[in-house]
Amino acid sequence: MASSKQSETAPQLYDWLLLAVIVAIGGSSFAMIRGAVETVPPATVTVGRLWVGAIFLYAVMRRAGRRLPPLFERSAPLRLNAEWRWMIAISIIGYTIPFLLFPWAQQFIDSGLAGIYMAFMPIWTVALAFLFAGESLDVRKIVGFAIGFAGVVILIGPGVVGEAASTSLAAQVMLLVATLGYAAAVVITRRAPPIKPRVFATGTLVASAIITTPALLFSDMDVGSWSAASVINIVGLGLGPTGFAGLLLIILIQRTGAGFMALSNYLTPLWAVAMGAVIFGERLSANAFVALVIILCGVAISHAGRKSATESIINQDMPENAPVGEDGNER
Repeated sequence: MASSKQSETAPQLYDWLLLAVIVAIGGSSFAMIRGAVETVPPATVTVGRLWVGAIFLYAVMRRAGRRLPPLFERSAPLRLNAEWRWMIAISIIGYTIPFLLFPWAQQFIDSGLAGIYMAFMPIWTVALAFLFAGESLDVRKIVGFAIGFAGVVILIGPGVVGEAASTSLAAQVMLLVATLGYAAAVVITRRAPPIKPRVFATGTLVASAIITTPALLFSDMDVGSWSAASVINIVGLGLGPTGFAGLLLIILIQRTGAGFMALSNYLTPLWAVAMGAVIFGERLSANAFVALVIILCGVAISHAGRKSATESIINQDMPENAPVGEDGNER
């Protein structure tokens, strides 16, 4: 699946707002997952949120008058359509594998250590985007992302790092594979041919939901033990972090590149900590406020001194007759 390299587009105010919404929605997923798995097995939560997200985005796509592309090429009935090859690749690498690996690994390690491993995702993304998507990699960006990673370690607690030596090595390897999958999916999205965001997001989630469904064969399906609160949280996960946020991610990646979107993985833990304090009454430690300053400094350094772009990637990918708003989005 070859595609020409694309250069980065400097983020504008609209892109920062998109990033903020993604962080807010993504950060809320931790609280919803916590509520969902109280009575529903992790694999069932994963499959459920994917199907809810897929159905939601399909309705959004159809309301906009768009359709999924044909599954097979007309000239070669046994060959997958090129668009579907890209969407299926992303669904496997960026959804199916990580969504199944993370719950499995967290059976053997603490959530704090899992959070630190999640912070590897921006580092993977920047490296892969440099190697395969033509995005820049300079000292400023490296320093900024390193500072952001340090902020995440401080947020979660430096003591958690010491637990790695006495924790399951297999689980830690699986977390690294999962975060690498997230990063690779972001870069593949960046390199993919022009596909309308709503079609792209819908096709990816539909494929992932179908591919992940067999996991239910290995999950306890005692529906009678599920609480209404857990089911509501699964629906919330599907509509928000999986569905709506998935659409925004594709728009943001197409507009600004993989590296900028990866910043959300440094900011999301901060929001998750704040949500835990508000919803579950968890106490905010001094580390949280120190980490906030450090992470924001890392974000500022990684994107300092860049000029505003006059034209976004999403505009370049759009047909000439497509109506476009001032924010650069397809109408």
